[in-house]
Amino acid sequence: MSMQEYTSVLLIAAILFAGILVASPFSAVAQEEQQQQPQNTTTTTITASAGNTTTSSAAPSSGIKLSPQPIYQESTPPGKVTPINQTHISATHIGNGTLTLPNSNQTINVISNGTAIASLATPSAIAKTTIRAPNGETATLTFYEIIQFSNPTEAPLGGGKGIKIIIFHTNSTGMLAPLNGVIAAGINDIQPNGESELTAWRWESGIPLSTNMTTTSTNADPTSETNVTTTAETTVGGGE
Repeated sequence: MSMQEYTSVLLIAAILFAGILVASPFSAVAQEEQQQQPQNTTTTTITASAGNTTTSSAAPSSGIKLSPQPIYQESTPPGKVTPINQTHISATHIGNGTLTLPNSNQTINVISNGTAIASLATPSAIAKTTIRAPNGETATLTFYEIIQFSNPTEAPLGGGKGIKIIIFHTNSTGMLAPLNGVIAAGINDIQPNGESELTAWRWESGIPLSTNMTTTSTNADPTSETNVTTTAETTVGGGE
């Protein structure tokens, strides 16, 4: 190789090396910007048998939406607790509550009377409570609760906190009628002496209640609901 050819090779190599140095920072910045872009959509690609491809983007779930204000608050003093076995107990309670009807600012004072079956091993509980308004109308509340006891060895005493899912049922055609089928989520603060304070908010991101659904629930045979509830409570109490 002649000196002139050798010089040309070095010149070409120097030009290529300089191009790499110039491009590298821009490539790094572009890669960093791409990594920092939020991934707000989920892309689904579907390929049909004919070979056509359809791509769609779905917005992410907005999460659980609850009513801005509580729809039900209840204060319950310590109830009567009866052991079933080493891991399960039954309890009865009478309390006072405040109910705010859906789509209304009307507040109603109610009296609650209920029973519960609780598992100290899980720990969890299922309960059914009847609330009564001053005009005599009633509604039935079914509770499903997961509990965190402050001191599990002292449970159900010792205090704790629970999260509840509640569904309202009523045959009322009066002021409590809008409650039928309403689902709520709540926090239950349990005091060391066994007294509890429940605050519940209406679930608003579920399927909207329809007139047909409300009518069907109103005309349902209450005997069948009682049988289902009894079976569930017997299963919980007899397990583990």
